[in-house]
Amino acid sequence: MDQIKSMKVFVAVAEQRNFAKVAEQFNLSATMVGKHIRSLEHHLGTSLISRTTRRQTLTEAGRFYLGECCQLLDKLQQVEAELQQITKHPRGLVRVNVPVNYGNLVIAPLMAELMASHPEIDIELQLDNARITINEQVDVLIRIGELAETALVVRRIGDYPLCYCASPVYLEKHGIPLTPKELSKHHCLGFDGGSGQRLLPRPRLTTNSGNVLMQAALDHAGVILQPKLLLQEPLQQGRLVEILTDFVPAPMPINLLYQSRQQPLKNRAVIDFLIRRLRQ
Repeated sequence: MDQIKSMKVFVAVAEQRNFAKVAEQFNLSATMVGKHIRSLEHHLGTSLISRTTRRQTLTEAGRFYLGECCQLLDKLQQVEAELQQITKHPRGLVRVNVPVNYGNLVIAPLMAELMASHPEIDIELQLDNARITINEQVDVLIRIGELAETALVVRRIGDYPLCYCASPVYLEKHGIPLTPKELSKHHCLGFDGGSGQRLLPRPRLTTNSGNVLMQAALDHAGVILQPKLLLQEPLQQGRLVEILTDFVPAPMPINLLYQSRQQPLKNRAVIDFLIRRLRQ
């Protein structure tokens, strides 16, 4: 069994204390996660994790081994990065985490071009609306909206315009609101990406999926406030009608984030590609 991978699995288990989450992270079964741990324990001749029906805790040997593993894996990553700098030949896996709709509509169409430009770079594209930060599972992060203070490097790559809209059938039945205040008398369909911030009053439907909201609006269920990028086609077709154009919130910033300016060559190649293409 690959000892390096077993070490990575062990570190993840030690940090998360959850075999199911680690299995999902590494695309393994929970049984295979257990086999990686047992393989290390057999190789080392000692128990690393004390298991009960309720929880897993590190043994004294496990705590010591965890520290050593983290140092060795960090050193290995540093060596790989330095070797790539020497050879000027980017290769390896780069994990990119982006919001779901933006990922589907903007990032996904760039993947073939990116892989063709860098044939030895593999991409793990994660579509996720959650508020996360750079960690051992993410190398490059794209997020939409104002950012809290962060130690990460932030590169602004564009703006995300929004618009209010509803179907012609809904507006004919309920009337056209002339100010945002009048939305309190309408059926609102609201987006909540996990921050709890809702931009429409008293939404009758709340979801973290822009596609769900768009479909509900197309089915005449109410008013939505969503990115123009998502609504482009139904707006052009007249299946949705833009309203409240004088009251639309300012476009949200789109930012690309990464850990530090000294990046492995593979990460730098992906970062430079995304910044160049997305700013176009």
